[in-house]
Amino acid sequence: MMREKVLVLLLIMSLCGNVILVFFNPLLPPSLTGANSTSGFAGIDLSKISGHNDFMVDEYGNLIGIPPTQDTPGEPNLTVPRGDSDLSSSDPEAEELNETAVMITDDPTMTPTPEVTEEIPLDPLVTYENKKFGFSLRYPRNWTINEAAAGRTVLTLTAPIEGGCDSETSQCFNYIANLTVEIDSKPKTLILEDYFNSAVSQLQLDYFITTTSKSAPALLSDTRAYQIEYYTRDKRGNADRRYMQYYALMDGKGYIVSYFGPYSTWENVYDHNKPDAQMVVNSFTVQRTFKTA
Repeated sequence: MMREKVLVLLLIMSLCGNVILVFFNPLLPPSLTGANSTSGFAGIDLSKISGHNDFMVDEYGNLIGIPPTQDTPGEPNLTVPRGDSDLSSSDPEAEELNETAVMITDDPTMTPTPEVTEEIPLDPLVTYENKKFGFSLRYPRNWTINEAAAGRTVLTLTAPIEGGCDSETSQCFNYIANLTVEIDSKPKTLILEDYFNSAVSQLQLDYFITTTSKSAPALLSDTRAYQIEYYTRDKRGNADRRYMQYYALMDGKGYIVSYFGPYSTWENVYDHNKPDAQMVVNSFTVQRTFKTA
């Protein structure tokens, strides 16, 4: 009976020792765990157990050899040396960045469709306004303008210059046609017929004109006017220049609009630009001032 009690006590002590070894095994010094050591454990020479360098103690206190790690035969070694590839980094953040980099794809470039704008045609006429003398007109865009005042002339428009050469003398000339606006601020009379007749008489004296058969009533800025066409002669009596003039009286001032160019029996700069000159005359407008009676 005593013997059985002793055996039971030894069995309990053995079980308690195994439990202690299981729970306190991590606290044992490396020399007792047998890791990478052949000095033995509990008097056992661990070097005699071939094929094992590392050991562990199971829950019953027995030593168990841990086989060395080997690559599985037939499978390639997937270990990539550090630095050979950015994707082999063991850093989780680097792996996340690499995965993000792989996922990024270039968006297709969207080329905007150009807007088709309808080209507005350029107005062939230019509007001119003279605030100082209170009149306006429209003239062709290819004409040049000069506002320099000379006597009664306050505006000069010049048509495109044309050139030509004489086959007999081999001399070349530039043919120029002009349109001028004159303002007589102190006319001698305010009766239109008297004013026009006086102007024609002076032309006969200055330029030796011999006929006024082409004179006729007309309108200038929607006001009664007289129009005359004539040509002048040089000192030798040869035809020199051709003229088309309009005379009108408005608000106590005399307005004379003249178009002129070289005289010729064949079509030249004067004839080429006469329709445009007539358009300028028709567009001539004076800003009238009315007084209350």
